[in-house]
Amino acid sequence: MAKKTFLVTLTVAVEASDQESSSGLSELEELEQRLIESVDTALDSPSRPLGWQVTWSTELDPAAINCGQCAVCGGWVTDRERPDPVKGLCNGARVEGQLLCDEHLPAGHRLAF
Repeated sequence: MAKKTFLVTLTVAVEASDQESSSGLSELEELEQRLIESVDTALDSPSRPLGWQVTWSTELDPAAINCGQCAVCGGWVTDRERPDPVKGLCNGARVEGQLLCDEHLPAGHRLAF
């Protein structure tokens, strides 16, 4: 059976400093490197073009972008009822002033999981 190629997107939220360390890399860059190595190891170190493709980081700043933490579980979410949702974050919405993830939205809400 012929194999197909899939693009698997994995979103990982981390807390790290962007200050340069003695290694010349920031804590964030060091974490990114370890994640890349873990992915390639999990795939039995495939040769390119498979395996790791690209890495980008976005600072989760609720004052600057459409994101925040669920008032119930603390997971990072984007309010899908507002403009410019953040790709890669869980769907969420505000109910009675509280930002909730799709799992904690009330039953019947159009974005509830």
